[in-house]
Amino acid sequence: MKKQCIIVGLGKYGKTIAKKLSDSKIEVLAVDSDMHIVEEVAPYVTKAVCIDVTSEDAWEQLPIKDFDIGVVCFGENLSASILSCMILQERGVKYIIAKAGNKLHKNILNRLNIDEVVFPEEFVGETTAENILNLEVE
Repeated sequence: MKKQCIIVGLGKYGKTIAKKLSDSKIEVLAVDSDMHIVEEVAPYVTKAVCIDVTSEDAWEQLPIKDFDIGVVCFGENLSASILSCMILQERGVKYIIAKAGNKLHKNILNRLNIDEVVFPEEFVGETTAENILNLEVE
């Protein structure tokens, strides 16, 4: 059975994940409230849907029961992030990764028992610093 991943929020972070996964055997459902962005990502994913993620009713049109992985990519929109995470949990998504925009956001996501909370900019900064430390310049 194919892995299924839902990506909620298609900013730079979400789009990058969607495009990278498009080369794999993972079934990807991409979700955003901006139709232009949804249309841009549609060629790369299994299905792309435009909904208002802050509306619980809008989530009813998404077939996400028992998806393997959910990635919530809102760093700035706290309410969209929290609501998306809670709905994915309620729908039985097995593993949820959520982007946090700040420490308060991270603490809230941790209290929701999100499986993995990430700060992409911090991670890239640490990776870049490690690369610099290992760089041999002549």
